This record gives sequence, structure tokens and C-alpha cells, in this order.
Amino acid sequence: MLKTTTSNLECHVITQYLGVVAGQAAIAPVEMRDFAAFIRREGGGRHPEFEKMIHETRQAAMMSLENEAKEMGANAVIGLDFDYAYLSGDGLVLITVSGTAVIAEDKRNL
Repeated sequence: MLKTTTSNLECHVITQYLGVVAGQAAIAPVEMRDFAAFIRREGGGRHPEFEKMIHETRQAAMMSLENEAKEMGANAVIGLDFDYAYLSGDGLVLITVSGTAVIAEDKRNL
């Protein structure tokens, strides 16, 4: 499935707008506690393990979005937007991705 942060797809014609889709994924409190301990132990700088955890969570949110778009009959999602939130009451980091599900045809095949 084609996905982009832009409002159009180069070399494609959008033939139908199907609606807004979204996907969410969260990093659990236990993982965050482990990360907090890692930061205290290692100090500042970049933390590859945390970056990997965020990447994997973002990918899970993208898969959820893609599944919702496929259920609507889309072959692409445009206008992707990512949102990151820390839910302090639950200790979760929530990643949400949203966009517009569309049907797009490759102009080269028309």
C-alpha cells in the first residue's frame, strides 16, 4: 500500500477519497521503567534501544492504519500525520498515525 505525508501521489491520480483512517500503538509501562533505569545507568546522549522501541511501536501503528484502510478498499493513504503522547496516569507512550484513505491509479497505466 502506498503511504505518504503529502496530499498527492506523484505519477498517480486519486480517483476516490474514502475517509480518515488511524492507527494506534502504545509502549507499556514496564518497557518505560526499563528504559528509565537504562537512562539513569547510561546518562545522556542517544539511546538506540529506546529508538528501536519507538520505531517498532510506530510500525505497529502504521500496520493498524493500513489494515483499516484496506478494509475500506483503499490502495493508498495520503496526508499521514504522527502524534506522540505520554499518558502520565497510565505511564504509556501512545503513538497515533492518521491520514486519508484513497483509491489511486497509476497515471502511467492510463
